[in-house]
Amino acid sequence: MAAKIKTNEYGDCIVNEDDALEFLYENPDFDISKLYFENVDQYQKALEDIGVDLPKLKTAPKRDQSVDEFDKQNYSNWHMPKEYYELDMEKYLLDKCQNKQEETRVLTEYELFKKKDFVKVLQFLVYFVDTMRKHNIVWGVGRGSSVASFCLFLIGVHKINPMQYKIDHREFLR
Repeated sequence: MAAKIKTNEYGDCIVNEDDALEFLYENPDFDISKLYFENVDQYQKALEDIGVDLPKLKTAPKRDQSVDEFDKQNYSNWHMPKEYYELDMEKYLLDKCQNKQEETRVLTEYELFKKKDFVKVLQFLVYFVDTMRKHNIVWGVGRGSSVASFCLFLIGVHKINPMQYKIDHREFLR
């Protein structure tokens, strides 16, 4: 179902009724009231007509703020344990380096991550990779421009060492 989910400009995931039904057939215990729907009128009317007490469905919330204001307000609201919020990413990455060349590359990339205000993203990625490892979840070797980042390689997001293949970090951090 994930491939069929649409997102609005605020990042809310929105499903249509057919996709939700397909998902429910595969996961009958899932609480559909946690989903946002394109249109709930037909469902809500059916509940009223048959007089059954099932979860109410909802559409994505209407927001009074711009997308930029919304992003700024929610930037620090990452769902990860406190120790990852407090993780010194520069030290974490430098500790994984094996030589001066790698340290130079990390410092160059890290400055770009800081400039783009992506340090929280790096912290979350460490948490995400740690969680996948802990639960023996397999993820891809590498894909797209992210393989140009040595920092992401050190975190474990991908398995391709861009320094070994002389991939310029600017392919990812434009």
